[in-house]
Amino acid sequence: MTEQNEIITPVFKNKPSNLQKRSFTARPAVKINVNEVELTIFKGTNSVLASDIVKVVIRYAR
Repeated sequence: MTEQNEIITPVFKNKPSNLQKRSFTARPAVKINVNEVELTIFKGTNSVLASDIVKVVIRYAR
């Protein structure tokens, strides 16, 4: 008895999607203007990182 293995290649097909994808729109949460340096923080930003950046901008913009 000889054993034969057959290699089957997969066939991938895209399914039609009925869902409409939402386009991402960035919404600013805070706008800061210090000595003509404008900083915009968007919703969803890491709050600790944003506060550290604001501190640095305010310190060096003076």
